Amino acid sequence: MIRSGDLAIDKERYTVTVDGDPVHLTYMEFNALWFIANQEGRVATYDQLARALWGEPSPRSRRRLAVLISRMRAKLGGAGSTHIATVTRVGYRFIEPAEAA
Repeated sequence: MIRSGDLAIDKERYTVTVDGDPVHLTYMEFNALWFIANQEGRVATYDQLARALWGEPSPRSRRRLAVLISRMRAKLGGAGSTHIATVTRVGYRFIEPAEAA
């Protein structure tokens, strides 16, 4: 279980909540969120994330990841943009609420 501010990610149950309300993510969206959040503040690079989700990076991986992350952020609402930062040309990083302030 990862808890950060208003966001809770439960790997055992494959559930995500924001302010206690369930957020319905697809299997891939959930796994991407879990992978990024589990990096303990380090950047999850595009290649690392592609390997974790699809087994191998491909020329289309960055675009696929951009679409996946965009949809996930939309479903998470404000928590998506608060907790998931894009590190240009590198990947994504999970941000704790204290870092965002």
